[in-house]
Amino acid sequence: MENDPNLGNLPPLPQQNAAEPVTTPNTPAQQPNAKPKSEKKFTRTLGFKVGFIVLLSLLLLIPTLMIDSLSNDRQITAEKAQQEISEKWGLPQHVTGPVIAIPYVTKNKKDSTEQRHMVYILPKKLDINADVKSQTLYRSIYETVVYNTGIDFSGTFTIKGLLPNEIDSTMLQLDKACIEVGITDLRGISQKLVLDLNGNQIDVNDGGKDGNLHEENDYEYSSSADHANEDVVADMEIIAEEAAEPVAVAYDDMFDKNGGPVAKTSLDISPLSSLDSIPFKMHLELKGSDNLNFTPIGETTSINIKGDCPKPSFGGNFLPDERNVTDNGFTASWNIISINRTYPQAFIDDRSYDLGKSQVQVGLMVPVDSFQKVERAIKYAFLVIVLTFIAVLFVEIKMQRYINVFQYLLVGLALVLFYSLLLSISEHMAFGWAYLIAAAMTIVMITLYLLGVLKTKKMALAIGAMLAIVYAYIFVLLNLETYALLAGSLGLFVVLAAIMYYSLKLKTEDMA
Repeated sequence: MENDPNLGNLPPLPQQNAAEPVTTPNTPAQQPNAKPKSEKKFTRTLGFKVGFIVLLSLLLLIPTLMIDSLSNDRQITAEKAQQEISEKWGLPQHVTGPVIAIPYVTKNKKDSTEQRHMVYILPKKLDINADVKSQTLYRSIYETVVYNTGIDFSGTFTIKGLLPNEIDSTMLQLDKACIEVGITDLRGISQKLVLDLNGNQIDVNDGGKDGNLHEENDYEYSSSADHANEDVVADMEIIAEEAAEPVAVAYDDMFDKNGGPVAKTSLDISPLSSLDSIPFKMHLELKGSDNLNFTPIGETTSINIKGDCPKPSFGGNFLPDERNVTDNGFTASWNIISINRTYPQAFIDDRSYDLGKSQVQVGLMVPVDSFQKVERAIKYAFLVIVLTFIAVLFVEIKMQRYINVFQYLLVGLALVLFYSLLLSISEHMAFGWAYLIAAAMTIVMITLYLLGVLKTKKMALAIGAMLAIVYAYIFVLLNLETYALLAGSLGLFVVLAAIMYYSLKLKTEDMA
């Protein structure tokens, strides 16, 4: 080799240590910067993603609760608008009467001072027939139901033998008696009120107050537009508390300062006091809102109400004996006898509390169920957010396509925005249509966004379909009443079982 002329004068080859291994250019020893699999970036691990999803879901509850608070504020605004309409048209009406009120005076044995009292004679028989025509009035975007009703009263009075035993008949001022009809809001009387008593036409053309017969207005609304929402709520709570207690009555001036409104007229009933039966009849044209109430003051009371409201509600102390509700209206009837109540047919002084708590009621109020349903829908927000994140995570694991945390955040915000859309749209149309539009907008936006992130139509459409099923199921829950809890529990069980099943098929080694 040393004498080979083709080698020329090349320098000698370096000497290689026999102990050093011979490496090739493609061996790992020449790639010192290559990272082992165990050194994968932490933000791409399954543990990090699960923890991030839980944390993000909890954080997204903050804007969700803000929307819930906004819904409550809007509901208070709607109720305030309804109250303002009621104040101008006519309050919810509570009708008590007609009754005969007879003043009498007693003298104190010690100082001979006089004490003034009232004796109230209730009808022996009372028949009430009402025809309620409802209509909807609007204030801004809010609505409330008001009504006009024609009410026919008929029946009989009996004074003879009905006076309480403790009354000295010689002290009765029969010539100063009154016929009274308790009406919550006298402004609602739209025609002259005439009473036919034993064949005599008597104009009931005076207004006053009587705390013995009729409690002070339970529907006292605050009409000041300057009140904050919190003040409105506080006022309503105070009114409810005051209505729960009997009203104290100053007997010396009961018609002017205390008690609830009454339509009344004075007359001399001396010629009628000895009659066995005093027939009467009266027609009342009355305007009101929200609900109509009657007090069954007859020894036997028959009440028949018909109306054009397709969705009435029946309340008070007595439910109808018979009712028929159709899309065109309703009819309802009550038959009540005196033993069903806590007051007699003749009494002295204050029985307003007992009378007020003995009533039948027909509610015509527009149910503000859109706000209630929005509030109920928000309660499912955490479930929707978590299920969507889990579905996206499953797709990320299956396709081995990294989705960063910011993209998760955008998807979560889109899910929260659904409730704001639902609240705002439901104020202008029926809740069902509002829910459909808000859900469709949210599903389409998330599906298109995931299509751009995942670059695969199949998986993006799969998540969109999953969201459609979830929103449809929640809509069913919102409209269920009796079986809502059962359906919700079974639905959660099925969802959890499906997640557990599909999690077994995923290979998570690459994200461990």
